[in-house]
Amino acid sequence: MHWREFQSLQRVTELGDRFISYVDQGQGPPVVFLHGIPTWGYLWHGMLPALSTECRTLILDLPGFGYSDKRDCFDRSIARQAEMVDGWMEQIGVERAAVVAHDIGGGVALRLATLFPHRVERLCLLNAVCYDSWPIEAMLQFGHPETYHKVSASAAVTLLRQALKQGFSHKLSEEVLEGLLSPCRTEVGKVSMIRNAAALNTNLTTELTHLLPRIEVPTQILWGEDDTFQLVKYGQRLESDIPDARLVRISDARHFVMFDQPDEVNEHLRAFLAVASTGPLAAPLQ
Repeated sequence: MHWREFQSLQRVTELGDRFISYVDQGQGPPVVFLHGIPTWGYLWHGMLPALSTECRTLILDLPGFGYSDKRDCFDRSIARQAEMVDGWMEQIGVERAAVVAHDIGGGVALRLATLFPHRVERLCLLNAVCYDSWPIEAMLQFGHPETYHKVSASAAVTLLRQALKQGFSHKLSEEVLEGLLSPCRTEVGKVSMIRNAAALNTNLTTELTHLLPRIEVPTQILWGEDDTFQLVKYGQRLESDIPDARLVRISDARHFVMFDQPDEVNEHLRAFLAVASTGPLAAPLQ
């Protein structure tokens, strides 16, 4: 799916003085998908066709990302993002959902599961930030305020492309890579991504460490085991700390595991979501 086609599926809802763009496709149990940095909802486009035949598939752009509100001067931390996801779910009438999350979206999801547990029916984490595993050096440098003055929008996209490419085991098509970075190509998009990077704060996951054993929902952890951004040892730690969690290591996959091994990820995820309301956590597929 081309990114413009995906964008054409998005609808918009207001949340206070901000707005959120999101895709809402299909019927059935709701599933909320959360992306990371520097991506947007298009990250999940490969899963939309199959899952929307089985679930109400809700893929949002976090505020400050994608085609959600990117105006300056608001808090983009994962703490505030979790609050905004809670408010967005209330706004669209979704009381509780399975939550599938990648990268900093995983940090948002962990805050939802620990601090807004009434929102989370099931939890699936893919190479998620957690504990003190983040932020990576490239994002720390990109988030320096001086980047705004020193780097043009086109140069910023070049820097982000270089960082993104390190997250794939297999070459990504230019069309998809272009789509993932499309919101960053304007001056507004550049500034917004700089602000997003500046908001990365490891304290907002380390403070959850003592709360993780309180997560009661079934939790699936899918991890590209060759990830150099978020090492697989953090997935193992999450499996140990969350009572009803199971780690599935995905071989020949790095950070963007849903692109490196899409069929395997889809298979595990669909099996996990198929029992969302009917029973215990499904065993990993072999």
